[in-house]
Amino acid sequence: MNGETLKQVVSFKLLEATLSKDGTSTAEVRIRIAMTISSMSGCKHAAPSASPPGTGSTSPS
Repeated sequence: MNGETLKQVVSFKLLEATLSKDGTSTAEVRIRIAMTISSMSGCKHAAPSASPPGTGSTSPS
């Protein structure tokens, strides 16, 4: 561009998505899984403990 040599890369980030040279989204999926695991590592319980519907004694009689 304008006489400047561009660097060839294996992947790059565009609009918050990692794009790879081969066109797959494997790297993006791995990044998002790692981000999810990292953010959830501080959570002990994402939802209150409860029996699945129809299996517990919490339903009205």
